[in-house]
Amino acid sequence: MVSVCYGSAEAQTINDLSAQVGKGIRFKTDDDLFYLKFTTRIQTRWDFIHTMSNSTADSEFENKAWVKRARLKFDGYFLNKHLVYKIEYDLAGGYVRDALFKYKKNNIELWFGQGKLPSNRERVVSSANMQLVDRSVFNKYYTLDRDAGIQLHHKFKIGNALVYDRWAVTSGSGIRDNNYSPGISFTGKLEVLPLGEFSKKGLYKSADLAREETPKIAFAAFSNYNVDAYKERGQLGGIINGEADLLSIGGDFLLKYRGYSLMIEAANRSVTDDNEFVYDQDGEIAEAYYTGYGANVQTGYLFKNNWELSGRYSFTKPDETQFHDEITDYTLGVSKYIIGHNFKFQGDVTFRDNVMGQDQIITRFQMEFQF
Repeated sequence: MVSVCYGSAEAQTINDLSAQVGKGIRFKTDDDLFYLKFTTRIQTRWDFIHTMSNSTADSEFENKAWVKRARLKFDGYFLNKHLVYKIEYDLAGGYVRDALFKYKKNNIELWFGQGKLPSNRERVVSSANMQLVDRSVFNKYYTLDRDAGIQLHHKFKIGNALVYDRWAVTSGSGIRDNNYSPGISFTGKLEVLPLGEFSKKGLYKSADLAREETPKIAFAAFSNYNVDAYKERGQLGGIINGEADLLSIGGDFLLKYRGYSLMIEAANRSVTDDNEFVYDQDGEIAEAYYTGYGANVQTGYLFKNNWELSGRYSFTKPDETQFHDEITDYTLGVSKYIIGHNFKFQGDVTFRDNVMGQDQIITRFQMEFQF
């Protein structure tokens, strides 16, 4: 007999044990007071980078075969289905990414702990569910990523339209290199689905694997005010020898219909005192916060044999180019979905236009497996 303990340490028999690719190993007690789902996934990659130069002798070629991501994830509920937990550990990086306790009732979710902030769509989409090998250069420099604190998620309907509003009060320090938090961060996001909900949780999955029978669209806007940020991009980036209030504003659009998908997102980051520089003891400029704007346009078509062709145009235009590169990426990709996003092969080629540096051609191949 397999048993678990809960509450007063009374043993409970597990009457539901199952396993399935993409849905993990699941346990549930016979009284339905405890549920655990354990999943794991890996992404193995081989990258080839050709750094170009006017001189053939100065051109460089590099390749790297590596495990980009390896994750363990535990989630479920305890005592009742309204009390939900989630833990995600990064084996490749060696740190905890998510550690959340959620209270879910009707159309309201209250989160406590560490998890993704309600920011740009590309980041909220799991790295397991992307239609290209990895996220864009836009996402790298303008996402809010994760933070620790409290979040409130709510949804309601206006006629046939579905509206999500999400709010967060967090430390503003991200989840790494966060030994202290001098300030605080406020985040809000509003998302409208005028034609109703997407099929099979497709709102936050890239590619139209559900092949929506009718057009589905989503509009979203978010804002984040990070007080006394000490990293160059707020929750992310290197520690900078200063503190500044950062304001991030962004929005996105999503369309899916019969295998076609289109995502557009853009964002801007600024400092509220209009001075992104950090000065040394001599009064000289030593560092600069990452301010500026960027955008990402990504589209793809999924054929009936589950091959997909996709493309991306993504750029970032930082304000201070002596500290940060101005980059534009042009990417073409192909994916073969064996078992949806749970088991797939992907490859893409990117031409990277680096305005102040050397251009690059980046070729990547990847296998994704989730259990």
